[in-house]
Amino acid sequence: MLSSEKLKISILLFISFLLFYALQIPNYTSKPDVIVFAIRSLAEKPITDFAYLPQNTLLSGNALPNYHLGHTIILWLVYQIVPLDYSATIWTSGFISSISGALIVVFTFLIWLTLGFNKKKSITIAIVVGLIPSFWEQSVIGEVYALQFLFILLFVFAFIKDHILLSSLFFAYSNLVSPLSGLAFGLIFLKGFDKKIIQKSIIVGTLALIIYGIVYVLIGANLMDLLNPLSTEPEGRGVSYRFIAFVFFIILNFNFFLYHLIKGMIFTLKDIRKISLTLILATIPQILLIFAGATFFIELGSFQLPVFWALAFPLGYYISSVKINKYYFGLALIIAVSLSYTLWIRTNVVVGKEREDAGKWLRINDLNNLTVIGPWSVGVSVIKGRDGSNLNALKNFYIEKSCPKNCDIEKTKKEELIIASAKKIPLRVALSKLKLDGLQIEEYNPIKEITTGTVKKIYENESVTLFKWEK
Repeated sequence: MLSSEKLKISILLFISFLLFYALQIPNYTSKPDVIVFAIRSLAEKPITDFAYLPQNTLLSGNALPNYHLGHTIILWLVYQIVPLDYSATIWTSGFISSISGALIVVFTFLIWLTLGFNKKKSITIAIVVGLIPSFWEQSVIGEVYALQFLFILLFVFAFIKDHILLSSLFFAYSNLVSPLSGLAFGLIFLKGFDKKIIQKSIIVGTLALIIYGIVYVLIGANLMDLLNPLSTEPEGRGVSYRFIAFVFFIILNFNFFLYHLIKGMIFTLKDIRKISLTLILATIPQILLIFAGATFFIELGSFQLPVFWALAFPLGYYISSVKINKYYFGLALIIAVSLSYTLWIRTNVVVGKEREDAGKWLRINDLNNLTVIGPWSVGVSVIKGRDGSNLNALKNFYIEKSCPKNCDIEKTKKEELIIASAKKIPLRVALSKLKLDGLQIEEYNPIKEITTGTVKKIYENESVTLFKWEK
């Protein structure tokens, strides 16, 4: 049981960050998988056979298996009980993430407190975690990663408290939200690294694996299908690109506090070497896969959150241990939060709105019954803008295919199509001038690419261009 003081601090942290996150939940988002999660939750029962889009929306290949089963179940259950006004929006899925994000802050505080750090250090580290843009963003949008990392922390906290069965259940569930949770298993050794702890960790890992397997067998899924997304093909992105991308994410997340982060890493390696080395070793799997250029790099949340959670420790520990110029610190905090909002949260809102505006234009101009073909990143948002949160519209009027060619158009067997083409944000365009593998931007223009039938541009804004194809 928590003491009265610990409970009060935990409640204060939870309420503060829940309000901070929930008040920012956008009514739209540029994250297409968030939209699909919300739309799929309107089905009569939880969809367990595919992760995002069903087979009939794909021109080739297989639909990804549902490796987000844990998130799917929770999302579906919550959508069944919310008021009707929220049952057709992504607000509900965003609120689940906000609750998860606030609890991440709470359990970060409790983990470090339980490991022997004082209240000031534990609270500071927890607050740093809550304000890191990666955690901030994932706690606002209705993605799976805030929920996933919450269960990772629950798994670590239960293990530290010697609740072996509970730790196994939490770890199994985190993997049911995303199987990449398994990469964070090394965090279990924050408790230490002796013979008894190793034995208990083996028990936890084994039980979690058995539970995970039983769940997928019970729903009739083929466990081997879950390995399909784990391709390590480099996608044409060289090591230079991946290194710059990784450093760029570090800068975006810590910007004005990079100095404190570097000082903190040096400080903690000297002051609390064992914990610091454990965090480094526990996050090596994520860093290695990032630099391996795995196709699963699309699962950014699964890779980022454990790394940034680990980096929050030396930053928070250092800030709470040394005297810092309060004027500089206050100004840096204000600028950092403003920068994070501008580059992360607001960008999602603006891009998402523009893509949905394109869909609304289609509806206004009586183009409701035409199938939209285009990349996942934009097509789903266009469909939602035109047809709302309608699972049948997504199944019947969307085909996922980036940069379709003549052969793709023929495969659709349609007389008319709307071709959606995503436009890159200005920052990406500027970075493309660095001439690095993976950064080049190839402008897709169906008027030049498609020679069968006729193609004409019908709509354009800052985020998307729509073309109409007729046979």
